[in-house]
Amino acid sequence: MSLVSRLKDLVRANLNDLISKAEDPEKSLNLYIDDATENLRQFSVEVNRFEAERILIMDRIRACEAAIADWHSKAKLALQQNREDLAQKALESEQKETKRLEQLQSERVEAEQTSAQMKEQYQLLEQKLAEAKERRDDLVRRNRRAVAQKEAADAVTGLNKDDPLSKFDRMETKVERREAEAQASYTAMTSSLSYEMDQLKKAELKSEVEDAMAKLKQEIQSESDESAS
Repeated sequence: MSLVSRLKDLVRANLNDLISKAEDPEKSLNLYIDDATENLRQFSVEVNRFEAERILIMDRIRACEAAIADWHSKAKLALQQNREDLAQKALESEQKETKRLEQLQSERVEAEQTSAQMKEQYQLLEQKLAEAKERRDDLVRRNRRAVAQKEAADAVTGLNKDDPLSKFDRMETKVERREAEAQASYTAMTSSLSYEMDQLKKAELKSEVEDAMAKLKQEIQSESDESAS
């Protein structure tokens, strides 16, 4: 699952938590952080797996290079002793290892790119989690302050807390306020993700246009050369 999909699922799940646990926003925010922390832990496992794969490929490359050198040395020794049959077999083995090395080099490039991308995504997710913790702490402080202020105001005004209708009205207002905060958070996150995806698409399109332009210039040059000849 991509990083974008994980972030969207995480936001969607915890928006539901904020509504369903409206009586205790502090608990909901802590659950959000717990989910995000677990998500980061799982992602780190994937990062380590890809890095381990890259290291394994590098070990195979070194072993393959050593085998190539060894077979080449054996072929040379056999030829010096007039054993062309053995030299030929050694060279065949050398060629096999050379082809294997070419394949491993290709795998190495892909593994390095994947590992680097995974590390970059991990750092982004780690940063998002740190920002979420700071925001959680701020919201908890605001919520506690709001609760204390409201209780003091209720005590001063002598609000009848046993009135079920007044409790309903207060709860409706609280839910609406939290819905607005949750929607604002969701909008900010999705807007940022959409902008990043648009930038990637624009970069890809620009690269494709540049490639097409280069091919067209080459085609025109070829036609011009043919006409000249």
